[in-house]
Amino acid sequence: MNANQNQRILYAFFENEVQLPILDITHPLFNACIDEQAYHLSCLKSARSIESLKKMPSFIRNIFVKMSNVDNSYLSGMRTLLYKLGPELSRGIKLGFRDKWAVKQTSFMGLRIRLRDHCRRQSEILLPQLKQFPERNLCFFNIAGGAATDSINTLILIQESDPELLKGRKIEIDILDIDTSGPNFAKRCINVLKQPGERFHGLDITLNSIHYDWSQPKALEKMSLERSGWIQLCLSEGGLFEYGSDSDIIENLNHFYTNSPADARVTGSLIFDRAHVNPGYLGFTEFIGVQIRYLGMEGLQRILTQTSWVLEESHEIDTIYILFSLKKG
Repeated sequence: MNANQNQRILYAFFENEVQLPILDITHPLFNACIDEQAYHLSCLKSARSIESLKKMPSFIRNIFVKMSNVDNSYLSGMRTLLYKLGPELSRGIKLGFRDKWAVKQTSFMGLRIRLRDHCRRQSEILLPQLKQFPERNLCFFNIAGGAATDSINTLILIQESDPELLKGRKIEIDILDIDTSGPNFAKRCINVLKQPGERFHGLDITLNSIHYDWSQPKALEKMSLERSGWIQLCLSEGGLFEYGSDSDIIENLNHFYTNSPADARVTGSLIFDRAHVNPGYLGFTEFIGVQIRYLGMEGLQRILTQTSWVLEESHEIDTIYILFSLKKG
């Protein structure tokens, strides 16, 4: 990749022939939409802001809730992708008023920071494995993966670190999701990135969309067995650990553990518990009706006692998000 290529914005078709940018966390316009000091200050002010919202007349509050674009008590994968793109990369997209408003909000900057830091951690985990085992294939099991921006960008970071590590091996991204629009867009992104002159040209990368209900995780055990000998990473950013029940999380972890190799990893994001989460975030999610899990580290540790996984590393983002990785005990 030369400097000019790295400045370009690549696009893939979404539904109805709409083109959307392919999210690349190394692109200057992505990084231009992250101001960690501004985000930190926004988090500090958010507690006061939510108190003001609660005092608004009900009809204004209802308008605000509609602007927040929450459907079925969660943000859809494609809407989350839009907010991760940020105001610069999404500048050329025709957006409705609500999305135009939301994509500019500093509060959604946390999604971009979370994605960036999650991909960095995953590349740190995978780089030594890829160097040590050049003969092994690589597989991502991405639970509630949507458009798989985390898996795709982890590959981008690995390629930028050492492009030889991805050559000559099969690479598979399996999106385990009940949604289809996000995975379909992810497939188109991979196809564009594999074109001559683009990042993934010449690489053996396959993206599979697999209908998956995390309350019935037996399929994960089978898929892991079918990729015996592969480097395996199971991940869920903004998914299982932020919305799933304790039993769902435990069952998914245990089913993945059964057939995965000794060096398999699990990575994910969760929210601080209610006692320690940013009060503005807590108030905002309750205000707009998001059914988030305030799991916290104590909750994760409680869950891990019912599995054979152990906490390897954790990383906090402004008393809202916690990123973590698990290894086999």
